[in-house]
Amino acid sequence: MRRRGVTWGARAGLAIMAACAAPASAQTVAIDIPAAPLSAAIKVLAEQSGAAIGAPGSLAMVRVRPVRGTLSVAAALRHMLHGTGLRAKPAGPGAWRIEAGRKAPPVTVDQSIDPPPGPDIIVTATKQSEPVSRAALALSVADTRTLAAIGDAPDAGGVATILNGLSSTNLGSGRDRLFLRGIGDSPFDGFGQSSVSVQLDEARLTYDAPDPDLRLIDMAQVELLKGPQGPLYGTGALGGVYRLVPEKPALDQIDGAIRLGIGSTAHGGMQGAADVMANVPVLSDRLAVRLVAYRVGQSGWIDEVGRGPNVNRGESSGGRIAIRARPAGDWTVDLVGVAQGSRIADSQYVERRGQLSRGLRLPEPQDTNIRIASLTATGPLAGFKVTGVVSTARQELDVRYDASARATLLGGTAPATYRDDRRYEVTNAELRAARTDGPVDWLAGASLLVADTDAAGDLIAPGADTLRILRFRRSVIEAALFGEATYRISHDLRGTLGVRLFRSAVADERREVASDAAADRASLRASPSAALAWQANDRLLLFARIASALRPGGIQAAVRPTDQPTRYRADTLRAIDLGLRWQHPATGLSLDLGLFTTRWSNVQADFLRSDGLVITRNAGFANNTGIDTTLGWRPDRRWTIATGLLLQRARIGSGVVTVENPDRRLPVVPDVSAHGEVAYGFDQGDWAIELGARASFVGNARLSFDPGLDRQSQAVTLTAASLTATRGHWTLRLGIDNLFDTRANSFAFGNPFSIALGEQITPVRPRTSALSVRRRF
Repeated sequence: MRRRGVTWGARAGLAIMAACAAPASAQTVAIDIPAAPLSAAIKVLAEQSGAAIGAPGSLAMVRVRPVRGTLSVAAALRHMLHGTGLRAKPAGPGAWRIEAGRKAPPVTVDQSIDPPPGPDIIVTATKQSEPVSRAALALSVADTRTLAAIGDAPDAGGVATILNGLSSTNLGSGRDRLFLRGIGDSPFDGFGQSSVSVQLDEARLTYDAPDPDLRLIDMAQVELLKGPQGPLYGTGALGGVYRLVPEKPALDQIDGAIRLGIGSTAHGGMQGAADVMANVPVLSDRLAVRLVAYRVGQSGWIDEVGRGPNVNRGESSGGRIAIRARPAGDWTVDLVGVAQGSRIADSQYVERRGQLSRGLRLPEPQDTNIRIASLTATGPLAGFKVTGVVSTARQELDVRYDASARATLLGGTAPATYRDDRRYEVTNAELRAARTDGPVDWLAGASLLVADTDAAGDLIAPGADTLRILRFRRSVIEAALFGEATYRISHDLRGTLGVRLFRSAVADERREVASDAAADRASLRASPSAALAWQANDRLLLFARIASALRPGGIQAAVRPTDQPTRYRADTLRAIDLGLRWQHPATGLSLDLGLFTTRWSNVQADFLRSDGLVITRNAGFANNTGIDTTLGWRPDRRWTIATGLLLQRARIGSGVVTVENPDRRLPVVPDVSAHGEVAYGFDQGDWAIELGARASFVGNARLSFDPGLDRQSQAVTLTAASLTATRGHWTLRLGIDNLFDTRANSFAFGNPFSIALGEQITPVRPRTSALSVRRRF
C-alpha cells in the first residue's frame, strides 16, 4: 500500500541521518585553574571551556589540584580530580557530572566555604547541557537521591508526588496518561495524540500511546520541561516533556549491585521485588557495558464476590543493556536496548466509595509491553558539538473489559468481553549541531519521525463468533528543521529565539460495523519561542518565555454509531512564563518561582459514545493561569527540606459546556496541588542513617467534558515515611507508602462500557510497607 511504502522510505532516511556523525579529534582549550574548592574550580573550568559541569553540594568543599595547559575537558577533569577519589562522568553532549568513586580515599575539605543549598544539576532536556541555575524555562528535576526517597522501583505516579505540575491517571502500569501544567483533556485512552512527550534520553517513546511506565531503576534523574516545547520537540509537547535519564556505563571501573525486597499491602497480600545492575569496562576508558534487570510484584488489593481476594495482582519485569564506546577523543557512542512487560490479572475499580470490593464481573486482565532501541553519537566536529540519534520504540497493549452492559448496542449478545488490542511504533532520527564559544550560542538540527498505530476492538461472547467492532490505523511522517540561538546582550542579559518548521503528514483509517472513514492530510507549520533571561549573579536568575506547540487533527468518529464520521481540527497551545530562580549558600535556601498563562485553541478531547467506544473531537477553547513554586532549605548537612505548591485555574471557555453542565474545569486538572519532603541524616557507629518523610496533596478534579460523565475525583492526601541505613557496601531500606491508608478516588475511570450506568471508583493503593537490602560490589 502507498501509505506503508512511504513509511518504509522514511525509515530508510532515518539510518542515513544517524550515520552523519563520525568521530573526530578532541577539541582542546587553554585551561588555567588554581587549586581551589571543587565548586569554584568547576565554575572556572566551565567558563574557560564552555562545558556544563555539575557536582552534588556535599562535594562542593573538596579541595582539588591546579590544572594548566592546553587540554580537552576530559583531560582537565582527570588532572583536577586526581587523588580526591572523585570521578567525572559524561552527562550529555558537552556536559559532565562529578561524583564520588566507589572506593574514595579521604579528601581535603575547605571548611571556610558555606554549605550550598544543593547540587547545581545539569539538565540535557533542552538539548544543550546546562545547569538548572541558568536554564531560562520552567523545569523540575528529580535526581538520584530524590528518586531513591520515593522507593526502590519508582514510577511516573511516584514522581508526580514530588515534582510540581506532573499528574497521572491510575488505570494500571503501561496504560496511564501523563499531564503537565494543567494541559488535561480526559483520562480515557483514545486515539488523540498525547499532550506530553515521553523521552528516554534521546529516544522518543510515544506519539499517541499512553506512558509506558518504565520502572525508574538505575536512573540518574528525571527531567520535566513545563509548558509547550514545540520548537525542540515538535507536535504533541503541549504540556511539556517527561524525560528519563538513565545512568551511563562507566568506562573506568567495574561496578555492580543486587537488591532484594519484600513488601505487604494492607487489605492485600505479600509481594516481592528484585533488581540487579552490573557495569563492566571491556576496554579501559574505551568501551563499557551496563546491564540492569528487575522484577517488581503487585499483591493486589481488590476483592471480587465469587472470585476471591486480591484479583488485581500482577507484576512488572524488564531490563536494560547500555553499551558506551569512546572511539576517539571526546566522542562517545551509546547503544541502548530496553524491554519491559507488565501483567495485571484484573482491573482495580469498585462501585462504592471507601470500599475495596465489588460484585462479580467478567475478568478484565491487561498486558502491556514495550521494547526500545537507540543509538546516539556525540562529539566535536569542525568546531561544533554534533549529536546524531536514531531510535525506535514499539509498545503493545492487550486490555479486556466486561462489555456485557453494551453488548446489544455493539451488535452482539451478553455476556461478552471487549478486547482492546493495540500496537504503537515510533521511529525517530535527529541530527543537530551546537556551538557555544562565540557571542551567540546556537543550536540547529533536522529530525524525521515516523509513527504507526494499529488497533483492533473485538467483541468475544461464549459460544459465538468473535465480532470485529473497530479497526483503527494511523501513519504519521513528520520532518522538521529546528534551531535556537542565544545572544548575550550584555554580561548578565541574554535573549533566545527558537523555531521549528515542520511538515506533518497523517493518514488515518477508522472502520466500524456501521461506518468506514479515511483521512489523509499534510500541513506545513511553525512553532516559535522567545525568551529573555537576566542572570543578576550566581544566585539569581530572572526570565520570561513565550512558546507554542500543536497537535494535528484526525478522524472524528461519529457521535452516534449510526452517524457518519467527520474530522477534528488541530489544536494549538501558546504560553507565557515568568520565572525566578534564587539560591543563598549562606542560609541554604533556594527558591524556584513561576507565573504562567496559557491559551489553548480547539482543545482535542476524548469522549465516551453511547456504545462505550472512545471518540476524539474538539471541545472548544481553554485558558489556564497559575503559580508554580518550589522552596528548598538545607540549614546544614543533616537536614534537607523541600516544599512545592501549584495553584492554577484551567477552564474551558466555550464549546461542550452547557447551562446544565456549568463546571468549566478542564478534566483531570486540580486547581491545587502541593508536596513536601524532609530528610534527616546522621551517623550511628559505622552506619549512616537517613530518616525521611513526605506528603503530597492533589485537589479534586472533574473526570470528563462529557455531560453524562460529569463526575469528580476526590482530593487525595498521601503520606510516606522511610528509613535508610548504609554501612560499607550494604544498604537497608524500610519504606511505608500511604501511611494513613486513605482510599480516596484517583484520576481514573473503571470500565467504559458500564461507567455510565453507575458510580465507579478507583481507589489509590492502600498502605504498603516494603523492606529491601542492597549489596554493592
